[in-house]
Amino acid sequence: MMPKTISAGLPATAATVLPTWLAWPLGALCVLGIVGLVYSIGGLIRVNNPTANFYKLPASQPAFRFTLTQAGDYELACTRTGQWGNGFVVPNVELRLRQLITGTEQTLRTSNWNFMRRTNMSGETTLTIASFAVAAAGEYELLNPVAAQFKPGDQFRILPTTGSKNLLLILAVVLSGVATLGGFIVGLIAALGGRHG
Repeated sequence: MMPKTISAGLPATAATVLPTWLAWPLGALCVLGIVGLVYSIGGLIRVNNPTANFYKLPASQPAFRFTLTQAGDYELACTRTGQWGNGFVVPNVELRLRQLITGTEQTLRTSNWNFMRRTNMSGETTLTIASFAVAAAGEYELLNPVAAQFKPGDQFRILPTTGSKNLLLILAVVLSGVATLGGFIVGLIAALGGRHG
């Protein structure tokens, strides 16, 4: 009796095996990813918690005086604790910033960008209220006639404007994380099951 022939296609062969040498560059990619994570996360911390010209004050305080040591662009933000961003909307408020020496005032209105929120590991969520520019260093006063519209525990943050720095650093965190995980996992596969040569 003649053996039966199989008309169907041949079964799939074993999956392609990565070369062992590939583990070295992928391991280096993993290390570079870790370094990138350290620097980008550190950069985020420094940008959002600078050592100079950074102030926190209760949003329930009707007036607050502070000193800016450098002219430039700044932002006023509001932080709410323990919400993880849930239901946190900055009231549509109008605050005033006054330079004490000259008496010059500028109005700070709720920013169109206040939908961009930052939440840390403690659940504190920060929303930008407004940005402003100061032409000279000196003493300033923030006037908050609508303090009652904020909840107890809300905090204002005055700091140099973060601009696009946050977006760039977040992108760096994501790319570094992908490099770390991808380099580690694929490099491990190549090292353990790779073919030589």
